Amino acid sequence: MPLGLALAPAILLVATLICVIVVRTRSTAIKLGTEVVLLGLIGGLLLSRGLSPLPGNLAFTRNADAPLLRALAVVWWLVAARAIAILTTLGLGHDARSKHARLFSDLLAGAIYLTAILIILNSVLGLPIKGLLATSGVIAIVLGLALQNTLADVFSGVAVGLEQPFHVGDRITLADHAEGIVVEMNWRSIRIQTDGEDVAIIPNSIVARSQIINRSVPTARRAVSLDIPTLSQARSEHLIELVRQAIMLCPSLLDTPTPSVFVKYIGTRTTMLGVNYFVASTSAMTLARSELLRQTRRLFRHAGIQDGAQPTDKALLGSIELFESLDDTQLGVLAAGLHHHILEPGAVLFEQGGVGSSLFVVNSGIFEIASHTAACPSHVYGKIGPGEYLGEISMMSGEPRPVGAKALTKASALELPKSVLEGLLRDNPELSAALERSVERGLALLDRDTAARTCEPLDVHGNLLSRIVTFLGISRGQPR
Repeated sequence: MPLGLALAPAILLVATLICVIVVRTRSTAIKLGTEVVLLGLIGGLLLSRGLSPLPGNLAFTRNADAPLLRALAVVWWLVAARAIAILTTLGLGHDARSKHARLFSDLLAGAIYLTAILIILNSVLGLPIKGLLATSGVIAIVLGLALQNTLADVFSGVAVGLEQPFHVGDRITLADHAEGIVVEMNWRSIRIQTDGEDVAIIPNSIVARSQIINRSVPTARRAVSLDIPTLSQARSEHLIELVRQAIMLCPSLLDTPTPSVFVKYIGTRTTMLGVNYFVASTSAMTLARSELLRQTRRLFRHAGIQDGAQPTDKALLGSIELFESLDDTQLGVLAAGLHHHILEPGAVLFEQGGVGSSLFVVNSGIFEIASHTAACPSHVYGKIGPGEYLGEISMMSGEPRPVGAKALTKASALELPKSVLEGLLRDNPELSAALERSVERGLALLDRDTAARTCEPLDVHGNLLSRIVTFLGISRGQPR
């Protein structure tokens, strides 16, 4: 036999070891390509010597270099097992959304290597493995009994990983055990970060037996049901309408799907209303519930549901923060000068761009505050309800109204003319300061969105109060 052919097994064996060491830190594609080439070279050499690495086809006793050929056959099986394990990992996925498959891929890779080792012992090295398998079976039974809880967690983790009911980063609820964000999944358990900033460790065996609700799929929206009891004898239709208006005043509640209000119970003294609505995420549930209860209570109070009688005009003015410095007599003067407006849904209270000389107080219903420009045909700033006021910016500055207001429901508003306020402003510095603060807050709200801003701030030069006083015809030097 030529010297080159005689040394070929040794050269290929050394080359294989060098290649495996060199490519172990390279990319998966390079490693897989190198292993396929090595499998072809080793298999070709064995076939040229009349051998095959497959079980039952090795006849090393007929070859003088049998030890080297056996070593090449062993290496062929180890390289083949590694290539199959890499292909299995690629098939299961290795991106961030498929980390749940790591446990199953590790177990499958272990089974592949174990099978390759058994084939090497039996077919390549010619060692009997029946006794070894029998002994290992007994050992496996003993270990299984000793580690049954751990094994239950491991195999439950495999089942959960295959079913993929959730991923790391999803919000889940596990029956009565825990609710929160999945932060880790491993062989034995999952870790959930709860809303209380705690970490709950749940064994996989419990996860597999529990009812799993994935709060992040298909969306993070949460459906919420809320009961609202009332002791009023008012008509249920009126109560439902007030709750619907309260929903309009709660920005935390989603408009889609549309919230629903219905009667759950009607008794001799109590009516129970039910509300179904959606919020954007779990974190918004508490805020939305608080908003809805607070707005419902406010609308019930202004509609006379709680006290049995709707507040008078003077009482309504007295409940507004703007007029809290006025006494009963001064509130009576304002109430005597009010003009009442009844509006149907869609009716306009005042248009954007008009110069106003009145302040409006909402008595009932819901109004939408919005502006329009060439760049933004419709920009909604918010909604207001009973007990809130609007229109003070134009009234106090004399400039065109930066926004418009229209009724979203059947509504009523009280118009307070500037002329009624003039006398009180001369004699009440606290009312002047309150009106100035109110105008500044309104302008700050408009200025927060520069794309929708329709007027310049009135206090650019720090003379807002001076311009208000000048517009009302009040001299700064005149005693108050």
